[in-house]
Amino acid sequence: MRNSALATKINYLVKKNNMDSSFPKTIFIQAAGPCNSACAFCSRGKDYQVFDLADHRRRFENNLYPYIAKAETLALTGSGEFLLLPEAIDILDFFDNTFPGVEKFFATNGSSLTLPICEKIVNGKSRYTIHVSLHASNPVLHKAITRMDNFHKILEQVNYLIQSRKDNARPRVNLIFVATTLNIDDLPNFVRLASDLHADKIVCYYNYIYIPAQKYLSCFFKQELTNKMFDEAEALAHKLNIQLGLPPRFGQKKYPKVDTCREPFNQIMLNSEGHILPCDASEDCHEKLSDGKDLMEIWNSEYYQKLRSSLVNGTASCFAHCLRANPACVNDFSAHVIHRGSNKEIDVLWGDNF
Repeated sequence: MRNSALATKINYLVKKNNMDSSFPKTIFIQAAGPCNSACAFCSRGKDYQVFDLADHRRRFENNLYPYIAKAETLALTGSGEFLLLPEAIDILDFFDNTFPGVEKFFATNGSSLTLPICEKIVNGKSRYTIHVSLHASNPVLHKAITRMDNFHKILEQVNYLIQSRKDNARPRVNLIFVATTLNIDDLPNFVRLASDLHADKIVCYYNYIYIPAQKYLSCFFKQELTNKMFDEAEALAHKLNIQLGLPPRFGQKKYPKVDTCREPFNQIMLNSEGHILPCDASEDCHEKLSDGKDLMEIWNSEYYQKLRSSLVNGTASCFAHCLRANPACVNDFSAHVIHRGSNKEIDVLWGDNF
């Protein structure tokens, strides 16, 4: 079906379903691709289904795409680099032309930001936000973290993308720094690099621990140094007039209170099989978008209703381990460990002695 005909069909479904404001504002599609790196903190397993546009349309065109048309943001991001897929340009074309008014978001390690990809993003109909996962300010540290030997090539491509954009907001380019014990003392230099590249923002996260081998990558084990580097980076970012987003510091006397985590109220995530997650830090959700189920059945399901109620009344289990819902839990080791999937025994393996 041509994009124009599909857009007409989607508009019909929107009207037929009487959509109002009570639907996800952000829809995450897990667009996984081949991976050319081996990051020390990676969660990717050996068997990962890469994104297939034709299959995705066959599965979800009727029960998902009308809601994408009404969303504010479409995130096309998953494990690996979907921009390395042979059909990457076609994927960008399809979502750009079918949902031109919906802002697009994706993450990349920067290696796949080739000239054709950059030109497609800059000259497309949509507004993009791109997260470039770099994690280091120099090639030696970058290689130690990602196992890639292409640091300078990535910088060239990111620089080209930023210099080619037509205005300061199209696209927005943020540099991502996953803070670990390997790179935390490099954060101030990373701020300098982001400023030199004229990136829009630096976004810093703590790494999540997925397997026992990743345990001592956690900044939980270098709390004093982490706080010091955050302070230095924050002061430098202010001086250089660049935005810096930091996770909560360790050991503070007072933490900001989050009224209510908004993610289960605003967004929904699904993989290529239609399995649903409210967010990347949530515990298991057994809802699945299938041929016989409309997205709103899940959005208004008992699971989502209970999760939202528990967030409002303060009883949600994620308060114990999600920094976005409860910044104070940064001081609890459990907040640095992923809590969904088949790895529930991960805390038990380590016990209480760290």
